[in-house]
Amino acid sequence: MPSRSQTSNYSSTIKKTILTNGVRVLSEYVPTVESFALGVWIDVGSRDETPDTVGIAHFIEHLAFRRTAKRSSRNIAAEFESLGAYTNAFTSKEQTCFYVRALKPHFKRTLSLLAEITLQPAFHPADIEKERTVIIEEIKSYDDEPEEVIFDCGEKSLFANHPLGNPIAGTVESVSAILPGSIRTFHTERYNSSNIIIAVSGNIEHELAVKVAMQYFAGLPESTPTHRVIPEIQPPERIVINKQFQQGHLLLSKRIPGVRSDDRYGFSVLNTLLGDGMSSRLYQRIRERSGLAYSVYSSIQMMSDCGAIMLYAATEEKKVAKTEAMIYEELAKLCETKISPKELSRAQEQSKSGIIMSLESMSSRMQSMGKSELEEGFHESISTTIERVEAVTAEDILRLSQEYLCSDGWSVAEIRG
Repeated sequence: MPSRSQTSNYSSTIKKTILTNGVRVLSEYVPTVESFALGVWIDVGSRDETPDTVGIAHFIEHLAFRRTAKRSSRNIAAEFESLGAYTNAFTSKEQTCFYVRALKPHFKRTLSLLAEITLQPAFHPADIEKERTVIIEEIKSYDDEPEEVIFDCGEKSLFANHPLGNPIAGTVESVSAILPGSIRTFHTERYNSSNIIIAVSGNIEHELAVKVAMQYFAGLPESTPTHRVIPEIQPPERIVINKQFQQGHLLLSKRIPGVRSDDRYGFSVLNTLLGDGMSSRLYQRIRERSGLAYSVYSSIQMMSDCGAIMLYAATEEKKVAKTEAMIYEELAKLCETKISPKELSRAQEQSKSGIIMSLESMSSRMQSMGKSELEEGFHESISTTIERVEAVTAEDILRLSQEYLCSDGWSVAEIRG
């Protein structure tokens, strides 16, 4: 064991050890299963890019599976498949995660493979060009998805020239311009010890997780954590996108605090009753009673230090204005009158159900650990999370509605054919 490691209990089941170089190892021991979900998390995402490297975090995620210093893409896939393991990766605004699901006897081998693809990608010139083509085609495919188009537009309105306003995959122009040298530099600077978390949930004891992690990650030099700048609040704007789709599409977006806010769970309950599900206010008013839109919902996106609430509807182009007016009416009601105990209870139960049901998946538990550690620096127990959801009051919902949902200050994006 490293001499300066720190070990602590987050909850009854989650443990954390910090290796001497800053790499964090988190584990949740679940002895009732025979498998595990393992993730190597890097505290880097699209918000950490510069104007010259938009899309580079996602580009590197793709390239990691192409080739390492020891193996080709075919060899990498064959190794995982020989273990009966499923592996994949994703890039978000703030994190990149390489993960695997496998059976208990294969833990050491799967972690060694994840370490190899994350720390030793070859970045071969031919692989870079092949993957560049793949990503550009991926980006072009988004142009055929109206929700992708309008949500990208909404994020740009909220965050302007801050990197959070850029698409995670980048644009055709930005990905085309990324240089091989920039890829290597970004990887060297960002895939460092202070930015790496190893998280495992399943039938793996913490001592084993730490022992194997030390074998493959303890050699990384010490480094400094990622520094991020909070984006400024932008003035609201209205954008019309002229693009041919079968329907008109509407998106209202507004800034809210991030996951570190004391109101995190209040926003979760508020989002549930406003537009998350068939019993929500927007769904009942706009789809069920008025028949204006087939699809209507709200969503919240919370990063470590800021967030956004977005209200979306797809309807006939001639009904977009009426739909928007009706959304504002529902927002006004939330700002004027406290919700009933029955409605509050429904929203709380729906929120709690989602949390509890996620416990049935080792992958969800692992992702919750990694994401919480990177965004908040700790992982609260499920019982504490449930208590915080239950502690949300009708007064909290009214206060948050009045502060964030009033009719002025919304950026609006609309797609017209």
